[in-house]
Amino acid sequence: MQFRILILLLLAISGCAEVGPFEDRRREAGQVPTVGKSKDNRPAICYNPVWTSVTDLQALADEACARTNRKAEYVESEHFKCRLTAPSVAYFKCK
Repeated sequence: MQFRILILLLLAISGCAEVGPFEDRRREAGQVPTVGKSKDNRPAICYNPVWTSVTDLQALADEACARTNRKAEYVESEHFKCRLTAPSVAYFKCK
C-alpha cells in the first residue's frame, strides 16, 4: 500500500515537470541576468540519460551557441544536479 502511494506521489510531482531535455536558463521575474546554470559561453543542458540521446544534447547545445554564432563542444556531465525527471546536466562550451 505504501509503495502505491509513493508511486502516485512521484507521478503527481513529475506531472508538471518538463520531461525532455532543456537548457537550464532560468530568470527571476523582472530581472535581466539568468539564475540557471547555463550562460552564453557555457550552455548547461538538463536531461535524463535513460531517454535522451547524445545527438539530442548536442542539438540543444548547438542551438544555444547559435545565439552567438558559434558551435557547442562537450565539456562534462554531472548527475543529480537538475530536476527529478531530468537529473543530469551536460555542460558545453561555445567555440
